[in-house]
Amino acid sequence: MSTQKFTLRELEKHTGQGESKQILLGLNGNVYDVSKGAVFYGPGNAYSVFAGRDCTIGLAKGSLLRKVMPGPGDAPTSIDSLSEDERNTVLAWEARLQEKYPVVGMLVKED
Repeated sequence: MSTQKFTLRELEKHTGQGESKQILLGLNGNVYDVSKGAVFYGPGNAYSVFAGRDCTIGLAKGSLLRKVMPGPGDAPTSIDSLSEDERNTVLAWEARLQEKYPVVGMLVKED
């Protein structure tokens, strides 16, 4: 696994738009390169709300609302604060992502 570290502020630069065409998302502390899944995560597509974000809470709660996900300057999500069902949902998503996309780093809190 890569040791590259991303704050949420750094992660938000990777939505498939602008300077970086790379699409990254954070889940349960890991950062995945989902660029090859641009049909899902790319600008204007069904799950584009997760691009450049820590989507742990969004996926745990089945929500596509940005307001449920931490933003730049926030700490990454800990699954410890989620219910058992939500934690299991996150772990299932994590297994799916690990099958399809490389882990390119980890989420860290800003200093």
